[in-house]
Amino acid sequence: MGSSDQHPGTTLAQSLLGQSEREASMTPMDAVLDAARQERLTADQCFRLVSRLWTLKRLMYYVYGGWAQGINLNDYPPAVAYLFGKQIYDESTHEMQYLDEILRRRWVRTQRKFFEHPYGQFATASRVSAYIFCLRALANYPQNLRIAALNLGPKVIELAWTERFARSFPDDAIRALFMSQLPETRSHILMGRFQVERFVQKEVDVQLATRLCAETRRDYLFFLEEGARFVLGLKEETTGEVMVSADID
Repeated sequence: MGSSDQHPGTTLAQSLLGQSEREASMTPMDAVLDAARQERLTADQCFRLVSRLWTLKRLMYYVYGGWAQGINLNDYPPAVAYLFGKQIYDESTHEMQYLDEILRRRWVRTQRKFFEHPYGQFATASRVSAYIFCLRALANYPQNLRIAALNLGPKVIELAWTERFARSFPDDAIRALFMSQLPETRSHILMGRFQVERFVQKEVDVQLATRLCAETRRDYLFFLEEGARFVLGLKEETTGEVMVSADID
C-alpha cells in the first residue's frame, strides 16, 4: 500500500519522526559528552549538567498542569488520559532521579538548599523558559496536536542524546541514571506515534502539527545549546552565532 493510501495521521507520524531523527543526529549535548570522554568535565560541571536537566523536568509540572485542564475526555478514549498520566509520572520520576543524584553527591545538603542554589534557579530571560513557555502555549490546542509537537519532536531528540550519554558517559552513576530513563522516553515516543496515527485526521490538523512540532524542536535545541554552554562555562553566543537550526515553514 502506497503512502498516498495511508491514514493522514500515519503519514504525519512518519514525517515528524523522520525530521526529528535528522535533527537528533547531533546536538549541543554532544559537546558536553565529548568533554566528559576526554576527562575535561569537572565535578562542578557535572553538577551544572544534572542541575540544568532537573530544572527542566521540574518545570514540566507547569506545562502538564495547563494541558490537563484542556483535555476534553469526550473527544478521546480513556487510554489517552491514561497515557498522559503515565507521561507525567515518568517526568516526575526523572526529576527525582536528578535531585537524588545531586543530594547523594552532597553537591547540596537538602532539597531546600538546592532551590536556593544558583544552579537550581529558574530565570525567565533564558532559553529554558522560552521552551517551557512554548510548550505551555500548546494548551491552546487539542491534545492530539500537543502530543504530536512534544512526543514526536523534542522527545525524539531527547532520546537520541540520552542514548549517547547512556552508552559512553565516563561517570558510572550518571551513565546509569541516563540508562534508566531510556525505557520511559522511548514509551513517550511510542505514545506520540499511536496518538498521532489514531487521532490526527484533518488536513488542517496535519499542517498545524507540522508547524508546532518544528517550533518545539527549535526551542528544545536552543535550550540544549544554552544548557551545554552553561555546563562547559562558555560565554553566551554573540549576535548571529547559532549552534543549531530548525527549519520552520
